[in-house]
Amino acid sequence: MISRTRMKKDLAGQAVIVTGLAVTGICGFPGVLPVALAGALGLWQGASALQLALAYEYRERYPFLWFFLGMGLALPLGIWWMGNWAVLPVAIGLAAYFAITIRDTLYVMKRPRSFWDL
Repeated sequence: MISRTRMKKDLAGQAVIVTGLAVTGICGFPGVLPVALAGALGLWQGASALQLALAYEYRERYPFLWFFLGMGLALPLGIWWMGNWAVLPVAIGLAAYFAITIRDTLYVMKRPRSFWDL
């Protein structure tokens, strides 16, 4: 059973990085900062999906593991072929994972508390 604190920490960490990414996008920061934040979000979500899949055997995260692996391997070739548009599928995947994390956190918060969460 996934604990409330684990999901809260995961959602809070992702929310901070997404907020930073939104601020850098709105303010128009050029250069490395938006790319670094998107990379940090991808690493955070990949580690989260791996931990949920392996430690909790949460099967809904397996497609995201395959997605992150595939995008990580295909992104350099995609950038060479399509330019900056190759980042769009990655951004959609990151947004989808964030939305599913919100959904799962709300589900875990509605559950009765277990003994281990006390």
